[in-house]
Order: sequence, then C-alpha cells, then structure tokens
Amino acid sequence: MANQQKLILTKKFSNISVRLINEQRILQQLYWHGPQTQLSLRNELKLSSPTITQALQAFKEQDLVIEGEEMESSGGRKPRTVAFNRDAFHSVGVEIRKHHISIVVIDMMGKILRERTIRLPFENTPAYWCTMNRTIHELVDAEPALPRILGVGIAFPGELTWDGSSIERAVVLGLRNEPLGNIRQYFDFDIQIENAANTAGFGAVWRTHGIQDAVYIIVTDNGVAGSLIVDSHIFQGTSAHRKVGAFGHMVLVPDGKPCFCGGRGCWSAYCALSNLFARSDDDLDQFFTRVREGDPLYAQQWDSYLDYFAQAVGNIRLALDMDIIIGGKIAHYLKEYLPVLEQKVVSHPSLQGDGGFLKIDDISGNSLAIGAALIFVDRMLSGKLPRFPLP
Repeated sequence: MANQQKLILTKKFSNISVRLINEQRILQQLYWHGPQTQLSLRNELKLSSPTITQALQAFKEQDLVIEGEEMESSGGRKPRTVAFNRDAFHSVGVEIRKHHISIVVIDMMGKILRERTIRLPFENTPAYWCTMNRTIHELVDAEPALPRILGVGIAFPGELTWDGSSIERAVVLGLRNEPLGNIRQYFDFDIQIENAANTAGFGAVWRTHGIQDAVYIIVTDNGVAGSLIVDSHIFQGTSAHRKVGAFGHMVLVPDGKPCFCGGRGCWSAYCALSNLFARSDDDLDQFFTRVREGDPLYAQQWDSYLDYFAQAVGNIRLALDMDIIIGGKIAHYLKEYLPVLEQKVVSHPSLQGDGGFLKIDDISGNSLAIGAALIFVDRMLSGKLPRFPLP
C-alpha cells in the first residue's frame, strides 16, 4: 500500500512538472515570436489542443496574454491570435555608481517606461539603502499603471561570492565582504544584486536574439570589465572565486602601467577611458572630433589605444571562440572604427581569415540598469518566479 501511494504521488508530481514545462514553452513562444493562433502554437510546439487551451486560459486569468487580431479564414470561424501582454508586470533596474544612482522601470519587453538619476554618494548605511528604496517607490507609485513589480535588479560595481550571498569586494566603492542579507532588509521588493558587467552583458544578448553565447566587454572611465553569457544566461564560473569576466586584468604589458587592482600592465590600465581624457578634459566628443580632424597627437593616441584593445580582444577570441560584444560609453564612438579594430585583431597569424565576430552594443539608455531589470523578466519566463495573481 505504501509503495502504491508513493507511485501515485510520484505520478502526480510528474504530471504537474510536465504541465508547468508546457506552459513555460507556450509563454516563451508568445514572448519571442509574437502573436499566434492556437493552431500555430500547436504546430510549432507539438502540443495538444487541450494543453494549449488550458494554458492560455490560465495566462488570461493572470493577465499574461491578451487577445490579438482576427486572422483571415479559409472557411468557418475566423481564428484570433493571442499575444503576450508586455504590460502584465514591470521590472526595476538600478545602477549604483560612486556618486549617483540611476533607476529604470521597464515593461516585460525591456522598454523603458520611467527613469530617474539622482545624486546619492555611496555609503553602506541604512540611510543610503532606505533612500534608494524610497526613490524606487516614488518612481513606480507615481503612476497607477505600474503597480505590479516583479522585482528590483541592482547592477553593482563589484564582485560577488560564488554563491551570490555576499559582495566580496567593490574596489571603486571601498566595500568588502558584505552579506546581501544586510542590504535586502531595507527594501520592500524582491532584490537581485549582480555584477554590473554581467547585467550589461545579459541585456545585450537578450536584445540580440540571434546570439546565445557571447563575451561582453564594457569600458568605463576607470577600466575594462566583462561577462560571459552562455546559453543566454550569465556564466558564473565553477570555482568559489567568481572571477569569470575579469578580462580587464589580463596582463598586456608585463611590469607595465599600474592598475587599480594593484597589479601592473593590465588591460584596464591601458584602455580605461581616462587614457583618452588627458587632452580633452574628460570630453569624448572633443577627443573624437580631434581624431576625425586628423590631429596627429590625438590620432596617434587613438591608434595606440586600439592596438592594446585589439591585443586583448584577440586573446579572448583565441581562448573562447565566441562573438564579442563591446558596450559602455566607448561603443558609440567605436562603431565607426570597428573595421579598423577588427583588422588589428585578425592581423594575428592565428586569427587570419576570421571576422564578423565583433559587435557593438550601442543601446540608448542605461544598459546596466536595463540588464539588471531584465533578470526578473527572464526569471518569470523561465518559471523561476511564483505566478503572480491579479491584485
């Protein structure tokens, strides 16, 4: 009798798992491929009509799908499409910088609905985190259409422990060994804190539907950071040190220029944007204007910068053989020089004949905060969040 009851329970849980997996497939199909009829869903996913009908009914009750337009009929009743409801829920992303924070509220497709940047010098104090929580509330509560928040993703300029339970260190912010539980207590939302380069890389691959595996490189005033995206998810590595994506600290010049990490000769030391600021008063527009005008000093500095950049990119390409996406403030300016950079990269004997692997993430808006917010959208679509009932 006990074995029979165990078998019945196992079968019951198995049926529930299959149903949830099928619902997840249907929701993702509508999300990524747009409005579809029940017939097209059945043909694409090889699922039965009752399975699709039951799933769509559940989604409608949760406001996750809405009715679309009527299609032409070959006879009989006109079929009507169903569409993913991009406004079913919203998600919040926050970028933390040394002197300010930037907040975005996005719909389920990643479109920015509201945003705000405020001056808030970083301090690991209750007042700091409470101010951030209050500012998020002000942004989402100001409009009745934005009450249903999946969560708040925080792009943090530091390294997390392998299990994601603590901030191991954030050199720029002067923070070490801070349990995330100490931070979460000040928020009224579900919080996900992630390395800022990881959020930017995740968002870039999310927006580029044809790419699932990529290396993301982001260039900042202080250095170069990166992330590794595998199967459209952030790859955290397999060791307790979580050093994946620390490309900015690969050594290009032994015993070279000092780096903020304490080492010498790192990629960050040679390709931080501060290397381009010396003559242009921290103004990239001014720097590249002088480059385009043919000023020999600026042109030589830019060419040297690209040499170091190409050396590092070539190393990454040889090691990982993946597409490489470049983001950050440099992306907008680098777009016109991408063929030059690529030519420098493939001049390496082992890369001759290679090409087409360099991409530019020239997104308008805060890519770090948007990527952080999209983490919750991904969790919803992947079935990692509980189903949200209507208020």
